[in-house]
Amino acid sequence: MVQTVRSNQLHLFAPVSVNGSAIKWWLVDTGAPVSLVAPEIARSLALPPARQGENVTVTNVGKKYPVVSAQSVKCMDMELGPAYLVAEPIQFATEKTRQARIAFEKEGLLGVNLLVKHGAVINCRTQQIFFSRNGRQLPLTREGYEKMGFTYIPIRITPRGYVEAEGTVGESTYSFVIDTGSVLTLLEPAIRDRARLAYYDTRRQIRMPYARARGTNLTVAEVPGFRLGAHDMSDLQLGFAETRAGDFGVAHEYGGLIGAELLFKRHAIIDLGNRALYLMADNKR
Repeated sequence: MVQTVRSNQLHLFAPVSVNGSAIKWWLVDTGAPVSLVAPEIARSLALPPARQGENVTVTNVGKKYPVVSAQSVKCMDMELGPAYLVAEPIQFATEKTRQARIAFEKEGLLGVNLLVKHGAVINCRTQQIFFSRNGRQLPLTREGYEKMGFTYIPIRITPRGYVEAEGTVGESTYSFVIDTGSVLTLLEPAIRDRARLAYYDTRRQIRMPYARARGTNLTVAEVPGFRLGAHDMSDLQLGFAETRAGDFGVAHEYGGLIGAELLFKRHAIIDLGNRALYLMADNKR
């Protein structure tokens, strides 16, 4: 079991060591298909290119970043490597611990590739991550969680490496990305407009640092009839902003991001190995 730290933005950060380096903190991000390491860390550790003699890069936000190789990526005593990491600047360096508001050193991001590889189970309320040491799913059952008052929601990993859950608003079905790296839950404005919802304009701009999406206006509304799987969300005030940045590989029309604030509020447990999301309504705590 790994105990993470929660930031003042409700992000979870896990203690990670690369190739035996001193432990630093990495964002746990189910909205990122790949894992990242800060370029200055990659240089200081002399991490080699992913394939010797080739210029292997990925393009994000219009820029190319090299892919490097690490023999060891350890999260406490759990070995997640060897692994390929994208050497890309981190966008969350100023975040502090949630309660004491203390700064802490951050140098990377644990993405879906490493989390799924090791059957990670993320408890968004207790801030704990459980990994499978044999590379398989942990022996957790839907029935056990349902007895505790959780609602089971099936998830899938899309061909693009995103965590997808199906939801409905009225008669329409949408695909939502489960994204612990997004502070807010952000639905697509098309859902709001199609349902003709009354909304409040916050006059705030939302920017997605790891996506091409431009700054987009944030509005807030309740969404009658909104369900994620079988879990009722219609009592919540939710944000609306355009967040689609390319092809997520989802099965239905893209509906938006389910972010950290909702996952925390609804006691989310994300079982990537067993492809399950569990949520608990406030009145069942």
